[in-house]
Amino acid sequence: MTRSIPKIREQLTQIENQTAILGYHFAATYDQYAQRLGQILQQQGVYAVYQICTQIYPDAFLQLDYNPRHKFQTQLRMAIAKFYEQLLANLEKEGIFLDSSRQEQIVQEPENTPEETEELILLGSDGEVPEEEKPEDSNIPDLQEIKDFLSQALQKEGLSLEMLLPQGMGSTEAKVPTVIKTPEDLQKWHLQVEKILHRSVVALSMNINRLLTASKIIPPNLPLHILEMALQSEDDRLAPNREKMPHVVNLLIEKAQKPESDNVSPPPTDQGEDDTENDDDDDEDLSPEALEELIHRSKRGQISRLTALNLRLKDLEFADVNLGLIRKQIHTYLKDLNKLEKQYRQLERQQVTAKAELAWRSTWQNQDNGGA
Repeated sequence: MTRSIPKIREQLTQIENQTAILGYHFAATYDQYAQRLGQILQQQGVYAVYQICTQIYPDAFLQLDYNPRHKFQTQLRMAIAKFYEQLLANLEKEGIFLDSSRQEQIVQEPENTPEETEELILLGSDGEVPEEEKPEDSNIPDLQEIKDFLSQALQKEGLSLEMLLPQGMGSTEAKVPTVIKTPEDLQKWHLQVEKILHRSVVALSMNINRLLTASKIIPPNLPLHILEMALQSEDDRLAPNREKMPHVVNLLIEKAQKPESDNVSPPPTDQGEDDTENDDDDDEDLSPEALEELIHRSKRGQISRLTALNLRLKDLEFADVNLGLIRKQIHTYLKDLNKLEKQYRQLERQQVTAKAELAWRSTWQNQDNGGA
């Protein structure tokens, strides 16, 4: 027997309330994660750059006079110190707020929802909304109509709304907070936060690599745009060696005969000599013939080995116990969210079925009454 619609709706509301509570926990935990990540980057990031400057490219670093060296280190500190604020700014651009005082995106469902209104219509005898429930101010134009009217009036004078706004107050500068109501909404929110976290860490790596290149510590022939695409891909073949030099990746750069064939290894080929590995012992994985060919091409200047910074969330969590524990807490919340999402989908399906059966019975009974 089909369950009653009000009972199903009550259970859906309970899950939505649980989702709201879980959403607050998610946001608070991600805020802790972001703050701890910023602290760890000041340690791990600086240490990785220290290794690049003193262990890998010491000669290039010694070529810097005091002032350029001091300037480089100052810029490095500033780039890492601003990570947390920049991360929050990147999140807010997408309508995501981790600060508990600004979590407008996690809202309780209003008492009278469109679904409940639809149920009242199905359960009503005449199938129409009572006159007293219809909005009295239906003739009042909405905000978009007012905006369109003003835009047309200003356009006749050669003006626009953007020109009248203060500088930096453009309508596309920031998005409204993302509304989280259902478990699916929270799931999308979580995935968006993870994406922005990854992109922000990659952006920091690339900013530091540009500083290293601009200071002529890393050779200038490092193709930064290709390196950035490689870091964005999270290819495990670019994973640093955690035991030797964490957050540092070694690359084989092949000097192409044609401009379009420039590539950062590892290229998508099956030939052993073209594969790039990332730590100092990786050459041992090559066959003797491939290793000999690699050495021969390196001597001819066709291949050069370069080192760059590659900060990754996995490695940072591995290096810090507290950050790893916060990540485990996020995984726990994610399991709870998956359970809520499964229950919510089942209830939604039951609700649709119950509404369809109710609609069928209401029409069928009317036909029977008409025939009588």
